[in-house]
Amino acid sequence: MLWHDRGMKTEINQLTSVEAMRAAIQSIAVGPDRGRDIGREHAAKVMSAILSDEIDSVQVAVFLIALRMKRESMGEFMGILDALKASIEPAVADVNELIVLADPFDGYVRNVTMTPFIPAVLAACGLNSVMHGVETVGPKHGVTAHKVYKMAGINTCASSVEVASGMSDKHWGYVDQQQYAPQLFALQDLRDRIVKRTALTTIERLLMPVAARAKTHLVLGYVHKAYPEIYAGLAKAVGYQNVILLKGVEGGLAPALNKPLRRYFFDESLPQGEISSYVDAKKELVESESMFESASAALGFDGESKPVEHCLDVGLSVLAGKQSVARDSLALASAQILIGYQRQLSLNEAVEKVFGCLDNGSAQFFFNALRS
Repeated sequence: MLWHDRGMKTEINQLTSVEAMRAAIQSIAVGPDRGRDIGREHAAKVMSAILSDEIDSVQVAVFLIALRMKRESMGEFMGILDALKASIEPAVADVNELIVLADPFDGYVRNVTMTPFIPAVLAACGLNSVMHGVETVGPKHGVTAHKVYKMAGINTCASSVEVASGMSDKHWGYVDQQQYAPQLFALQDLRDRIVKRTALTTIERLLMPVAARAKTHLVLGYVHKAYPEIYAGLAKAVGYQNVILLKGVEGGLAPALNKPLRRYFFDESLPQGEISSYVDAKKELVESESMFESASAALGFDGESKPVEHCLDVGLSVLAGKQSVARDSLALASAQILIGYQRQLSLNEAVEKVFGCLDNGSAQFFFNALRS
């Protein structure tokens, strides 16, 4: 990759970090529809310098904003991912398979989310999983799994190694970005001042804080239809064996209960760049159809002054067997994941299996196993 400036051609790897950043900004921040993509190697060099705190914060902000306004190329996404991957080392759990769950890091502001309780449900259904995230980050600064777990008395400061070591016994865990990616976490204040989402918002959820001995899978939510293909390509580059992409409320793992279900599935066995996709209408839930007719607005906060506490209270009541719209949301979100890894199940059978784990107290048992 060559950098062109005033008639000079210079190899990217011969540039200093400051020169590489200057060259990147000169390429991407040119004006409406005139920005030029930079290569994967160039993006990786710049991102590595950012993580190492070698670049002025003003230039970092200009770089990230200009990329967003130009629209990031896949090469730029990949380069940034390369640098982030190189900055962390996944801990390996003593299990054959593991699912990494990635909810929106900036949380929820409109909905009482049940997604923090998905790992306990999956554990009750025989699957190992890790939720990762942060306590709070912009632009939403909403309710996150970290906040819910912290209020529940679950250790949110455990290292990746600690979470991995408990996987064969507890079967789920939470690991915070501050623990597994401290250099990326150190950018939080700057990102908050940037206000808008950047490429980091897209990529950070795909990182692998904990890995299994054999196969590590990824499940994450999305909103915009352009992202499944981007996420699939990035997930493969990270090293995930497959990824399930769920169109969810506020970009999370839980679908709206009053809309068709949309899932994308990527597997490493598929040809390069190809993902299988499918859309499920509500009629797929033959016996349970009537249970999912409630509008997702029924899970709204409705001016709740303590949304984290409210979310925890609702979730604990669901784990205790209470019938509610929140129970339906948790069941449907968990079931969509189950059928990806227990493929003998239909969606309807998976929902019934989740209901069984809620009714018999096994999901509650696994959630409480991590509470102090």
